[in-house]
Amino acid sequence: MLVGKGISEGIGLGKAVILKENGLKIEKQKIEDISAEKQQIYDAVKEVESEIEKLIQNIDGTEKEIMQAYLMILQDPSLIQETIKIIEQDKCNSAYAVENGLNQIIKTFEEMDDPYMAARSRDIEDMKKRILAKLLKIEEIDLSKLPENTILVAKELSTSDTAKMNLKNISGIITEIGGVNSHMAIIARTNEIPAVVGIKHIFENIKENDYIALNGATGEIFLNPTQEKIKELTKNQENIKQEKQELEKYKNKKAITKDGHQVELLANIGGPQDIQIVIDNTAEGVGLLRSEFLYMDAKDFPSEEEQFEAYKKIAESLENKRLVIRTLDIGGDKDLKYMKLPKEENPFLGYRAIRIYLDNVDLFKVQLRAILRASSYGNVAIMLPMISSIEELRKSKEIIEEVKQELKEKNIKFNENIEVGIMIEIPSSAVMADEFAKECDFFSIGTNDLIQYTIAVERGNEKLANLYSHFNPAVIRLIKSAIDGAHKNGILCGMCGEAAGDVRFIPLLVGLGLDEFSMNANKILKVRKLITDLDFEECKQLAKKVLQLNSAEDVKRILDNFIKVWFVMN
Repeated sequence: MLVGKGISEGIGLGKAVILKENGLKIEKQKIEDISAEKQQIYDAVKEVESEIEKLIQNIDGTEKEIMQAYLMILQDPSLIQETIKIIEQDKCNSAYAVENGLNQIIKTFEEMDDPYMAARSRDIEDMKKRILAKLLKIEEIDLSKLPENTILVAKELSTSDTAKMNLKNISGIITEIGGVNSHMAIIARTNEIPAVVGIKHIFENIKENDYIALNGATGEIFLNPTQEKIKELTKNQENIKQEKQELEKYKNKKAITKDGHQVELLANIGGPQDIQIVIDNTAEGVGLLRSEFLYMDAKDFPSEEEQFEAYKKIAESLENKRLVIRTLDIGGDKDLKYMKLPKEENPFLGYRAIRIYLDNVDLFKVQLRAILRASSYGNVAIMLPMISSIEELRKSKEIIEEVKQELKEKNIKFNENIEVGIMIEIPSSAVMADEFAKECDFFSIGTNDLIQYTIAVERGNEKLANLYSHFNPAVIRLIKSAIDGAHKNGILCGMCGEAAGDVRFIPLLVGLGLDEFSMNANKILKVRKLITDLDFEECKQLAKKVLQLNSAEDVKRILDNFIKVWFVMN
């Protein structure tokens, strides 16, 4: 038996398919036709770029967001400038220039203090391999044509690897390198594929066609297991399926604790293509529409009409259930190739989201008009991201009022009482929550960014993954500050970050008084079952205990113990 770190729960059974890297040995060769070698690089990059663009057209949601960020790096002209310089100076072959030129860039990125930029070295390494494969005419394994019940085994799965996979045929994933917040991990959890990382000497331990059973919760991997072990794990697998079937009875029910405390369960989505899973899981609305996907999927800024039709379609599909549309949240790790944003040393602390909009009011108004028009077709609310000051909130509301007036003058219908809320994802807004609550209609806590800004850890940095945690007491106290500030002023406080769907964390959030949970739609029924079996008073006592703790490990321990007792009782 091998033991790694489980990063996506579930039981995986199937035969191993080994994804080995091509052992490319690049030798330096003298060449005469410099122009031809340079053109080969341009052509290879263009070919890789075209493949990624086609790939993006066929994927949705989280996978699309990740690949858009990947494409942004690939399309940066500076990526191959160093390789071109090497050809010109050394009069050498294109493959050698790519290998050495991009290795220099990778080394530069790895040594950067900014965790986000350092983490992007992995993407550039992947790009290098793909460009070299084109130059050297090396055939790659077609990940879209893997056989059914595949356990995919690799040293590491890159961003582009993950996007190419036929996920329906994959029963499990095992890698040597990776973390809980890697791109692969996110996609595995989203698609409910069991996954384990951290298996050292992976190709020495696992061979092609080995029959594998893996437990994505415990990190256990059984190689060519006995029939008895297969029977045991198959039973576990059936129990998981049975649990899913049992959850069906929680469809269309309210999330009410045993002592009568009700909360709302909503879903996070990326666009109209995600609405069916929301309906299937009977979510009470959409707590976060990531409107940036409409922009990232387009070759230019989507028109008011294009946006209006998308928002209208979702609003009508929800049949008057709540639809919270977050205005464009671009910047950080999300870019628009047609929007010339400045290159920044630390993009997560730079020019992003509402900061861009307040500097480009005309663009802001296009989206606001589309949202306001769609508000006539459902229960629509506006949510402003990255609000760090009262001044930003007030300026944003002024612009919203200007757009309302413009629509009135044109006799265009909209909900004049549309709610305007903000994301609490910056410590300054959490600390000042009681003041912000006086000037908006609701809060939604974005834990993904709140954690990284509070602890100073970029959420995608695998080296610091142990520090990035919503169990950190400082993060929990800021969450409490946001909830208390909202309730003091009579407004709703929700949460749309990953923490909202963590079953270990939910009893604490209930005890802290969170009103609304927004999460991946496939978690809705499980969370609803949990909440209906909780006792609000017990959760409040739990919250009191947690708020007295001073370490993430202590918080995790007490919450783990609480949830274990709950599972035993239920």
